[in-house]
Amino acid sequence: MRVRKSHLTEMMSSPLPLISEQKRLCYRPTIENTVYTYRCLNHYIFNNELKIPKITLQPRMRDIWGMCRGNYERDKKTKSYCTIQLMDKFYCEQWFLLVLAHEMCHQYQWDIIGDQRREKGINPIMSHGPSFFYFRDELNEFGIPLKTGISIRKWFLTQDFIKC
Repeated sequence: MRVRKSHLTEMMSSPLPLISEQKRLCYRPTIENTVYTYRCLNHYIFNNELKIPKITLQPRMRDIWGMCRGNYERDKKTKSYCTIQLMDKFYCEQWFLLVLAHEMCHQYQWDIIGDQRREKGINPIMSHGPSFFYFRDELNEFGIPLKTGISIRKWFLTQDFIKC
């Protein structure tokens, strides 16, 4: 499947739904859309270094929008140490893209940097430290801010990911 660079830019620049629609969690990605967006991010941000892990869309994830769960053994099928779980409903497609990029940064820490650490006899880490922000500039080129968290209250006041 050929990935388009413009897909990421189009998602981030598309008009936001009305706030009343956003509060109903109006954006509901499909697994196919999620995999395609993953491939776009992997191609243009991570230079195709990541192996696509098992990705699931979960209803009712409490207090989180997504999670990259690391394992100490590679999955034989996916060749990744991680599984990515995402909420199945988001305020808007931009929010979805931001969460997926965030979880992919954690996957990079676990799969790529983790391999380097394992070779040195050190356990892999998955944190919001310096290695998490390694791709911040590349993501910013597409208008995707890399953050450790977003204030929902500020989001609904400003509708601007940079300000919240």
